Amino acid sequence: MRKTIVLCKNPKYVLMTQEGTYLVEYLIGEVVFSTSLSKAMIFSDHKVALRFKELLYQRFKIITSVNTYIY
Repeated sequence: MRKTIVLCKNPKYVLMTQEGTYLVEYLIGEVVFSTSLSKAMIFSDHKVALRFKELLYQRFKIITSVNTYIY
């Protein structure tokens, strides 16, 4: 049995906390999270998502993971 692997040409990414919430907004030092994936901030550049992940940890000690957004 053969398995087919499909590569996404333009992957998107979201940041998710350990509690299962998604980054929605970062504005003037305030961070907003939601359990709703549809409200999540979507990154089209993996490097930018990684930078945001580091920023959240450095400024707020919030641990997040970069996850592929599948829609």
